[in-house]
Amino acid sequence: MENLSKRFKEGIILEKGRKLVFEGIENKRIYNPTAPFRIENDTYIICRVEDRMTGESKSMLFQNKEDKWFLVKDAPVFNLEDPFITFLKDGILFGGVYVEWENKKVKFLRTIFYYGRNFFNLDPQKPFAQGPLMMKDIRIVELDNGFGVFTRPQGGEFLRGRICYLEINNLDYLKDENIYNQGKLISLPLNENEWVGSNEIISLDESNLGVLAHLASKDDNDNLHYSAITFIFNRKNFQIRNLILIAQRQNFPPGPYKEKRLEDVVFPGGLIKDENGDYILYCGLSDEEVGEIKIKNPFCL
Repeated sequence: MENLSKRFKEGIILEKGRKLVFEGIENKRIYNPTAPFRIENDTYIICRVEDRMTGESKSMLFQNKEDKWFLVKDAPVFNLEDPFITFLKDGILFGGVYVEWENKKVKFLRTIFYYGRNFFNLDPQKPFAQGPLMMKDIRIVELDNGFGVFTRPQGGEFLRGRICYLEINNLDYLKDENIYNQGKLISLPLNENEWVGSNEIISLDESNLGVLAHLASKDDNDNLHYSAITFIFNRKNFQIRNLILIAQRQNFPPGPYKEKRLEDVVFPGGLIKDENGDYILYCGLSDEEVGEIKIKNPFCL
């Protein structure tokens, strides 16, 4: 496998990664989190929770208490994989990937969105919008005059998954599945056997957006390799800069994995800026655990 440092800046990790501890749930895999967020005086995180026997996944809420994360039993539960959350001026946009399985293979999938005042007000039976069939990694960012939409087409001219971008005036446009095919490709230095997808978007200024994404590939032995990357995207001229490799599996303590082929997987979920201007990345590890790692600000303009 090619050394990614040949194409990506490195050297921003400040501390070795550590794993989060979860309580209140047994015989489940807990991984692929959002970044933590606050509701009133409490801190929460949403994670993918997978049954070890059936493989069924749900997105569930956990609350932080004394450096551990406890399941919030009265919170809404969603039949979604790989949750994400976007905070807006007037509420939140929450989503994840709904998957139908058949004979242990994906029959179809799509991104589902929920819109409300806060997470506790969301109704799992009342989605706000949905993306097109077979498209993951759709992410939204609020702009001064509308919303930016990062999509992830794959197949056809895009071969493996790529990131495209478009802008909409209001969230109701998300209800039109045709809108997701109107994005323009963001040019990244990728090989043909690599794919990429957005995980979280941070507004930096009027023109620039900070993008947290995953870079993935598969080797000749069918093993998957996922890393966390960031870059600055100028939404006005479609140029990128500060393309940085921010975390790989080797930056965290060793541990269990869902399958051997998933051992080298870091799936980024979100970033939190601390009081020193550094960031903490929250991510899934090997489709089995949740990790966090402190890094320098990768979006220094």
